[in-house]
Amino acid sequence: QDSLTIANKALAHHQHSVKSIDIWMWIAFVEFGIIIFLLGKGGFKSKETARQKFKKESLKQDIDFSNIINSSFNSIQLYDELKVKCHPDKFSTDKEKYEIADALFQEITKNKTNIKRLNELKIEATQKLNINF
Repeated sequence: QDSLTIANKALAHHQHSVKSIDIWMWIAFVEFGIIIFLLGKGGFKSKETARQKFKKESLKQDIDFSNIINSSFNSIQLYDELKVKCHPDKFSTDKEKYEIADALFQEITKNKTNIKRLNELKIEATQKLNINF
């Protein structure tokens, strides 16, 4: 009887340990499934670098090659003319024109190498500040 009791206890202990192993195995399967799901959702997508994103956005835009070439050769002369005639210090006595000249001068400085925009600013300066070129 003692050997049967010991055998029954051993079997009961073995069945209990098998059940606990089964539980941990299922937990591991669930964790594995979650990991695979998360990797499939966003892990396999390659993330664009800033350079790739800039290139992609640049290719979507229209490129004005004539403006690029004209700007290369003619923008500095127009920029020099505009910065002298539209400088805010020339309008220090008239507060309203001073503010307009200041905004124009900042825009002129920002677009120093863009002849197309400089020509637009030239027209704007002629209209708003009554400057003759």
